[in-house]
Amino acid sequence: MGAQKKFRQLQRYRTISSALARSGFEFIVYSNSREAAAAANGAMDWDNAGKRIRLLLEELGTTFIKLGQLASTRPDLVPQPVLKELAKLQDAVPPFPYADVSRVIEEELGAPMSQLFRTFEPLPLASASIGQVHRAVLADGKEVAVKVQRPQLSAIVETDLDILADLARLADRRGSWSASYRLTEVVEELGQGLLAELDYRQEAAHLERFTRAADKMRHVRIPAVYRPYSSQKVLTMEYIQGIRLSDTSQLKKQGIRTRVVAERIADAIFQQILVDGVFHADPHPGNILVLPGEEIALLDFGMVGRLSAHTQKHFASFIIALRNRSSKGVMRAIGHLGMIPAEVDRGKLYADVEEMRTKFYDVPLKEVRLGEMINDLFGVAFKHRIRIPSELTMVGKSILTTEGVVAELDPDFSVFDVAEPIGKRLFLERLNPWSFLKNMLEDVPEYFQIASELPGTMGRLSAMLRKGKMQVEVVSPQLEQLVKKLDRISNQMSFSIVLLALSLVLLGLIIGSSISGAQTMLWRLPMLEIGTVISLLMFAWLLYAIFRSGRF
Repeated sequence: MGAQKKFRQLQRYRTISSALARSGFEFIVYSNSREAAAAANGAMDWDNAGKRIRLLLEELGTTFIKLGQLASTRPDLVPQPVLKELAKLQDAVPPFPYADVSRVIEEELGAPMSQLFRTFEPLPLASASIGQVHRAVLADGKEVAVKVQRPQLSAIVETDLDILADLARLADRRGSWSASYRLTEVVEELGQGLLAELDYRQEAAHLERFTRAADKMRHVRIPAVYRPYSSQKVLTMEYIQGIRLSDTSQLKKQGIRTRVVAERIADAIFQQILVDGVFHADPHPGNILVLPGEEIALLDFGMVGRLSAHTQKHFASFIIALRNRSSKGVMRAIGHLGMIPAEVDRGKLYADVEEMRTKFYDVPLKEVRLGEMINDLFGVAFKHRIRIPSELTMVGKSILTTEGVVAELDPDFSVFDVAEPIGKRLFLERLNPWSFLKNMLEDVPEYFQIASELPGTMGRLSAMLRKGKMQVEVVSPQLEQLVKKLDRISNQMSFSIVLLALSLVLLGLIIGSSISGAQTMLWRLPMLEIGTVISLLMFAWLLYAIFRSGRF
C-alpha cells in the first residue's frame, strides 16, 4: 500500500470513528459500554438507534448509504425499527460536472465524445450516489441513455469497505454482541453486493438476460444494451420514452387503465421470481415506465436477485401455504429451504409462525400484503437467529415494493391473484411423471458417488466402533416411533433406487436393440422379454415385502 493511500485511509478512518462516537456507536470498537452490553443481551433500544443509524450513514456518504439500502433488504439481520429508518435513506445527490462525465467516458471507451456521440445532453436526466444518466444520440442516430459512474468512486468504496471490515473484526475481538449479530459476515456480504453494483458490465449482462426472458412476455419491454459503448463505468442503453409510474396525473390524462398496468407489473415480477429465477430486486415507481397500449418498461437492473431451481420450487409451496394460511405448510416449506438449524426450538418457532398467521386470518385476501407477510416471517427468523438466504430476503423486498406500486394503481388488486396460479402451475409440474424421471436421472451420478464411498465410510465407522472411540446414546420417549420412521425412510430409499435401476436397465436394453436393429436373443431365448419379466418379479417382491412390513 502506497504512502498516499495509507494517509487517505487513515484520514477516512478518523472521520468514520469520529462519526461513530458522535452518533453514540463507539461501542462498535469499545466493548465496555452500556450499549455493547445491551446489544449483547438483546436489550438495545432499536427504536432510538434506528434514526441515529440512518443519520450516521447519510453523513458518511455513498458507501454507507448504499450499504444501508442493501441492509434494508435483510430483515433476518436487521431489527424492524432500523429497517424502517433504512428505507428512508435518500440516494439522490447533486450531479457531478459535465467535464468529469466526458473524461470518464473518453477514458473508458477510448475515443473522443465527438466521435462517439452525435449529441450528448450535459444536464443529467437523473443523478444518484453511484452515477448519473444522460440522454444522447449515437453517431448512427440511435437515441440512448448513458449511465456514467462517479469519478474515483471505486477507490472510495474499497477504502471504506476495508475500514468497515477492520472495525467489524475489532468488534468481534472486543465484544460478544457482534458475534450475536454476525457483524463481520454481514459487512463482507453487503460489501460484495455493493462492489457488484459498481461494475456496469454486470448490469449490462442482466439487461441482456431480461431482454431474452421478456420475449416470452407480451407488454413488457427491457432497454437494449449497446456493448461497444459500454464498459465497467459506462453503460449505454436504448432510450425508452414513457410515463413514469409515479406521474399519476399524466397516467389519468392519457386514459391509462391502471388495473391493467398493475396486473402486468405483478405478472412480470412473479414470472421472473417463480419461473425465470432471476428478478428485478428494486421495482419502485421510478424504475417503471408506462408505454402506449399499457405496456410497461422496466429500468435500472443494478440490483438483481437470483433463485436456484430448488429455492424456486419450495418458494412456490411457501406462497401456496401462505395463501391457504397453513402454519404447517409454511414450516414445511421453510424446512425444505434449509433455513432452520438444529438448535432452534421448533415448538417456539411454530408458535410464532402461528401467531403471525392469526394476524392475517380474518383479513380479506385483497387487503393481505404478501410482502408484509414474508417480512413478518423474516422478523420471526431474526428473533430465533435463523439465517435467511440472501436471495430470499431480496424476494421479500421485491414483492413488498411491487405491492406498494400496484396498491397505488389499484387498491383492490391483490398480487395473490397473479402469484398463486403461477405457484400452483409449478407445483403441478413437479408431479409430472416425466419431470420426476428426469430429476431422478439427473441424480444418478450422485447415487453412484454415494455407493462408491459407502464401503470406505462403513469401514472407518466399524474401526471406530471396535476401538471404542464412538459412543451413541439415544434417549427418547418415542423411540419406537423413531425406529419406525427410520425403517420407513430406508424402505422408501430402496424403492426409489430399485425403480431407478429398473428404468435404466430397461431403457438401455430398448435403446441398444433399437440402434442395432437386432433382436436381443441368447441361446434362442428372448433376453429382453425375460429380463423385463425377472426385473418386474423382483420389483413386485420388494414391493410386497415393504408393504407387508407395514412401514412404507
